[in-house]
Amino acid sequence: MKNLTVNLKDNPYRIIISQKTSDFLSCLKKTKADIFFIITDENVAKVHLKKFSDTLKKQGVQIKIVLIKAGEKSKSIKTLSRLYDQALKEGLNRKSAVIAFGGGVVGDLAGFFASTYMRGIKLIQVPTTLLAMTDSSVGGKTAVTTSSAKNIAGTFKQPELVWINSEFLSTLPTRQLRNGMAEVLKYAIAFDKKFYAWLLAALQKQKLSAKDFDYIIYRSCFYKAAVVEKDEKDEKGIREILNLGHTLAHAIETQTKYKRFLHGEAVAIGLLFAAKLSCALGIAGGNLYEDIYRLLSKAGLIFDLKGLKAEQLFALMKKDKKAVGGQIRFVLLKDIGKTVCAVSVKEEMLQKEIKNFLREEMK
Repeated sequence: MKNLTVNLKDNPYRIIISQKTSDFLSCLKKTKADIFFIITDENVAKVHLKKFSDTLKKQGVQIKIVLIKAGEKSKSIKTLSRLYDQALKEGLNRKSAVIAFGGGVVGDLAGFFASTYMRGIKLIQVPTTLLAMTDSSVGGKTAVTTSSAKNIAGTFKQPELVWINSEFLSTLPTRQLRNGMAEVLKYAIAFDKKFYAWLLAALQKQKLSAKDFDYIIYRSCFYKAAVVEKDEKDEKGIREILNLGHTLAHAIETQTKYKRFLHGEAVAIGLLFAAKLSCALGIAGGNLYEDIYRLLSKAGLIFDLKGLKAEQLFALMKKDKKAVGGQIRFVLLKDIGKTVCAVSVKEEMLQKEIKNFLREEMK
């Protein structure tokens, strides 16, 4: 078992990286909730829910379960409203707690629900995908998406506990593992050249081991926790570093209506564009673009970009919640492990670089 503590002033909490359910249960009981409201999706339910819920029941834990449809479309006001109705029906009160059991969509939606139901009840994160384990389950950001923009409505809701069991990854399809790996690569590119080199070597193997995944998860959570401790609610600009690759990624997801690319796949494209833009602006030199391309390629995260429209992507980025006064801001790179935050790019330059990027990556 590996432990990390997110040392927040008002609500410090533990991240437990362990394949032992007993480690999770000993911490869960300390939350002293009367009812645990498990929110999960239909895909996770088919594979993991019975074993997980039976284990809790055997320990005398009172649970209620609600299923949502798998996929980004469930991260909506409509689904949220259904959760409120179901919670009232099941008798949830201020002493109850939510268990987000699933990937990033479940975690975001369940977190938003927990932060607003009866003005806030406790939240436990049990991520089942690599993306959620290494990113979205830690840090307290919750959100739902509207027809106009991704994650435009959200709250901050820190969990009481995060349990990460890498055994859940054994049932994930390859595409979902790659999807999560994109956020892992983001941490290496943003924070740590040595971690970048380790990943480049590890990805040359035919298959990553359980030990490899535990290390990847630990390092990713370590970087995320360190940033969240310094800037819990994204008020100081420190947390902005975690958005590396995400400005273009969110626009791509919106343009393609969340059907063509998974979130991590869009982030991978965004990372590549951030490298290209960093070089074009003279912020980075050397072989930065080639180095990042090499790492993404080893992870199977290079994509055909045909059909993406530069003008529409630009318009969507102007609506990004990180834009200030209509100016699009980027996290860019001096080098691997060295970032520059809040870089504003002139509209003409940005439009040109998006067009060039799409044209070159379509070849």
